[in-house]
Amino acid sequence: MADISTTSRGSDEEPNSEDSLVGQLLDDRYEIKKSLDRGGMGTVYLAWDRTLERQVVVKIPHASLMLDRAFRQRFLQEIRDLSTHEHPAILSIVDSGSHGDVPYAVVQYLRGGNLRERITQEGGQQTREDVLAWLPTIADALDTVHRNGSLHRDVKPANILFDAQGNAILSDFGIATAIGAADPEAPTQEVRSELTLAGTFVGSPAYAPPEAIDRVLTPAYDQYSLATVVYQAVTGELPFTGNTNEAILIAKEKGRPPNIDRKKLRGPISPAAEKAILKGLARRPEERFESCTGFAEAFANKGGGAGISLPLPKGWGVATRLLIPLAALALLLNFFTPIGIGDLNVSDLVSGGGSDRGARTPVTVQLGSTPDEIDRAISLCRRGGGSGSKCGREVFADERLRTVTLSRFDLDETEVTNADFARFVEETDYRTSAEERGYSWDITRCRRCSWRRPQPSRIALEHPQDPVVHVSWADARAYCESTGGRLPSEDEWEYAVRGSERRAFPWGDEWDAHRLRDLDPTVLGLEPVGSHPGGATPDGILDLAGSVWEWTSSASGEGERRIIKGGSWMEHIPAYFRGAAFSAEAPDYSSISLGFRCARDL
Repeated sequence: MADISTTSRGSDEEPNSEDSLVGQLLDDRYEIKKSLDRGGMGTVYLAWDRTLERQVVVKIPHASLMLDRAFRQRFLQEIRDLSTHEHPAILSIVDSGSHGDVPYAVVQYLRGGNLRERITQEGGQQTREDVLAWLPTIADALDTVHRNGSLHRDVKPANILFDAQGNAILSDFGIATAIGAADPEAPTQEVRSELTLAGTFVGSPAYAPPEAIDRVLTPAYDQYSLATVVYQAVTGELPFTGNTNEAILIAKEKGRPPNIDRKKLRGPISPAAEKAILKGLARRPEERFESCTGFAEAFANKGGGAGISLPLPKGWGVATRLLIPLAALALLLNFFTPIGIGDLNVSDLVSGGGSDRGARTPVTVQLGSTPDEIDRAISLCRRGGGSGSKCGREVFADERLRTVTLSRFDLDETEVTNADFARFVEETDYRTSAEERGYSWDITRCRRCSWRRPQPSRIALEHPQDPVVHVSWADARAYCESTGGRLPSEDEWEYAVRGSERRAFPWGDEWDAHRLRDLDPTVLGLEPVGSHPGGATPDGILDLAGSVWEWTSSASGEGERRIIKGGSWMEHIPAYFRGAAFSAEAPDYSSISLGFRCARDL
């Protein structure tokens, strides 16, 4: 459902006359006054209970969704769950009924707002004492749900409400599930249907644990979400963010949350509290606490003071897979004037398709984004359909302005194709990382996917001119070295896109959707290389935007991760296709939207 607003938000507003339900009487009892919140799955209304003469909240799903049997069952399950979980901190159901053929639920109306609003009102962060005002109560409520054999599966700040006395209440059991009900061996297509409903992740990917991908449902699932809420309340940030549900969940499965910088907190927390948060966010369910109450008690441990940062176990690091990664450290922008750019043409430095166009000397160039360019990127992101955190300034902060010296090099005209890679495999008997480990990534983990089968039903050699995908960084490097080449660096790749003019896109500064494939994330967008010649650079290099992500040789500075460039057919926000945009992945990662091309020294 929409973030359930059983709170006083907007209670003084006039009724929404544009909503046909406003003013209607349900079952001769509940008079709909106005809509409080509306989302992709339904609407939450403030209503007047004529029988008991009090305000209540009515939740009504969209009629079109009720045609989906699974969704209808999920909504009816919420009603049953709310009626069976007896706990003072679990939202009480008042009544239920049907409006036409659409069921509805009537729940308490709470006047105290929700935790999301409280965190905002408190400047974006809470102190340890603020957190302890609600955490033990919500933890105990979740343990009650677990003892009843269920999971909440959508613990987040918007679903932690407060009554008029400030008591915390757990709400929105719309996707509550029986513990252990899911089959972790379900085929990829079934997992996709579990993750997606009406175009929306079932639950909230920012708060879901990494095992949500494989639908491993244990009480530790909700504990991870609760620890994420605490992390966000304390630091003002989510431990993992990303531009797609897939990106967020993959980042969680592949890495650990960043350490908490206690110097930036609103109030001190003890080393024990920090350790509790990180344990609650452990990647493996069995490494977390035995219960949510155990987590809350560990956080409340009065170890005292801000202390010093806890040393993290070897291998921990920032593992967010943003389309453009968040800055883990503050980066200083370099405002020095670029040297020699005005006298240089891109063809002097980089050429496509193996043609040496003659870079005569090493050249110093400026790459990355200026503050004005970041402003334009944010504006383009919003105009292109992005909203909220997807277009926040922090998303683009790592597009660091930098001055670099590049030697002359040659970049392949297109990405390496299935046919190219097949010849390499035949000649060398090479086995890719995905083939060795037995799975790669489609929308979720796919056990049958590899370069040979981009999807279980799609055979690569039936599409010989498609870019090869499901290849790791090591696979790409091995291929390029076998041809006498190498992977391009991040700087070389970006310069190939932007040239001396510092173009935003391969073709120029203005976004033009007609220069690359249709931005439809609902279909498999792999196409033969060179399918969109209008998207080429002035020097004829193709597919540098919107085909597949491409590996570079450059490390991201976050552990062993490597920078990838170009965006892919799975993206739909234009700002992400700019030459300065980038993401990063572990070198052993592979997916259906990630390929590569090679470079050569001249």
